[in-house]
Amino acid sequence: TAALTLGVTTPALTAQRVRMFELYDDNSEFSPLAKELNGKRISMQGFMAPHLKVDSDFFILSNTPVETCPFCASEGDWIDSIVFVRMRRKQEAVDPGAIIMVEGKLEIGPDKDPETGFFSKVRLTDAEFRRVTR
Repeated sequence: TAALTLGVTTPALTAQRVRMFELYDDNSEFSPLAKELNGKRISMQGFMAPHLKVDSDFFILSNTPVETCPFCASEGDWIDSIVFVRMRRKQEAVDPGAIIMVEGKLEIGPDKDPETGFFSKVRLTDAEFRRVTR
């Protein structure tokens, strides 16, 4: 195919899987792995927090099911078990108890999303997700 001729592979074949705890060191600073992967496509598994808006292109990925939005916190209150996800395109939300696999470009460091006003220390951008079947 043309994609193979150009040497392009799909993110599912190239994205390194990372667990949320691997992004931080013992002092709650970004780990060497997080710094190395900053700006690269990765995949993470977790749970989608409930959307604030039904029609949105973002969500919160958590390592445990959550019932409320944690993005009203400041940098000092940031929870290291969540990631802000900005999707490539809108996808239908899934049940908060469903396990999903997300692939996107890792961005680390404090940032405030211009559209939502949410603060984040870790983001996946240009992301897509799929439901994980057990």
